Amino acid sequence: MTALRSVWVSLIWLFVILIPVQFYLAGHGAMEGGHSADKASGKPPVLTVMSNAWDPHIAVGTIMALLAILIVLVALTSRLPGDSLLLSVGLFVLMLAQYILPFFNDSASTRGIAALHAVNALLVTGLAVMLALRSRPYLPIGRSSSPAHTEASAP
Repeated sequence: MTALRSVWVSLIWLFVILIPVQFYLAGHGAMEGGHSADKASGKPPVLTVMSNAWDPHIAVGTIMALLAILIVLVALTSRLPGDSLLLSVGLFVLMLAQYILPFFNDSASTRGIAALHAVNALLVTGLAVMLALRSRPYLPIGRSSSPAHTEASAP
């Protein structure tokens, strides 16, 4: 059980580390689209994003969605306390929404819904950081010096 909780912690922290990478890749995709619009010669600037400008952002987002699934599965098998389990499930639900929201960018009438992708990213960030902070008691390093462990091992 302790090993599974260590895996859960590792997955949470990997997810948190990928968040700023994902924000950078989103900015890169947006700037690449703006740059391609500048290069349109003889036409008014039309914002057309190159097909591969968003590919890294999409790839890392897919990895993060898969991590969210793993986080829930490991949380279930490691018998985490209820609040940590519910927060893990919440992270998965937000990542599912994050994955679906860009598909609403097909028409002008649903772009407002697709724009919630950025707002949801802030919710994902906050929840992931909250989970990371709650995961500290289960960190595999420094466990022997944690107050809960020393109290439990005292005679």
